Amino acid sequence: MPELSAEEFAALQAAVRAEGMNDAAPPARTARGQAAAPIPPQNIRRYDFRIPDKFPKDVLRQINHLHDGMARTLTTQLSAQLRATIRVEDPRAEQRTYQEFVREASDPAILAAFAAEPLMGSALLEVDPIIAFPMIDRLLGGSGDGHGPARPVTEIELGVIHRVLQAILDAWRDAWSHVSVLRPRILGVETNPLFTQVVAPTEIVLAVTCVCGLGHQEGRIRLCFPHTMIEPLLSRLASRQWVASSSEPPGAREVQLRSGLTDVLVAVSVELGRLRLPLRRVLGLHPGDLLPLGVPHGSPARLHIHGQPKFLGQIGRQGRHLALQIAAEDASVGAGPWAVEPAGPAG
Repeated sequence: MPELSAEEFAALQAAVRAEGMNDAAPPARTARGQAAAPIPPQNIRRYDFRIPDKFPKDVLRQINHLHDGMARTLTTQLSAQLRATIRVEDPRAEQRTYQEFVREASDPAILAAFAAEPLMGSALLEVDPIIAFPMIDRLLGGSGDGHGPARPVTEIELGVIHRVLQAILDAWRDAWSHVSVLRPRILGVETNPLFTQVVAPTEIVLAVTCVCGLGHQEGRIRLCFPHTMIEPLLSRLASRQWVASSSEPPGAREVQLRSGLTDVLVAVSVELGRLRLPLRRVLGLHPGDLLPLGVPHGSPARLHIHGQPKFLGQIGRQGRHLALQIAAEDASVGAGPWAVEPAGPAG
């Protein structure tokens, strides 16, 4: 007879002890001395401590709502891209382990690992070959009615289906745009599920499955997000946060955009003058040659913001540096001493 391990022996002792306590404990009494009604069985729910609930029900509900929008967008975009009627519907989000997600993948499969900056880590996108091959056929000019038995995808076909994968990620990015600004980027495409190991097999992931149809063919589009990857976004998907964001006061979005643009770098340049020369003169230039700009001393210089004229100012010094003191906005683009035309060919 095989011996029990320490963990199995402890579990057996706990079960026996719990059964003895249930037998010895008297029935619960109410304040009037009557026996309390037993707990109805429907209020008891099984819970696997090996797979903790890391995605609350309200968060899963909001995630389903987001991917409803993604499905509608994909239906329009893929139909235009493939020049055929595409159906993307019935998105369903659920908590799984990574091992379960990979076990349900097709073999051969079309699995794209992608990053979504600024989130850390990588996720997976799977397109069922049952629907992928008709899409490839349509992109290559065929009818897309069907395909033969399952086979590995060639390098040329991977390059073609890459357009569909990018369209799916673009639709997913747009669906999540009001939760966070994400930048999905495909890292690589594999055809063997065993070669895609983004997290440990027992890690909790969010699996999103959509049904995609093209003609008589119907397959799945699946997304897999490790919990550690999208954990920073879960607090924004809670019901209270969702209602608060949808009822923000007018102009709050504009204020947020303005504050986000304050750190954008813009090129600033100062133009002292311009000069047009014939090509023969330009070809004859050498180091040390002087080019008169024809700009009188004290004339205003033009300040360009990202290549566009914006202000006029005076050239001077601030400490050991050259500086420009802004005097006024530039209201006469194209006029002034900075657009000097030489009277004749420069000698």
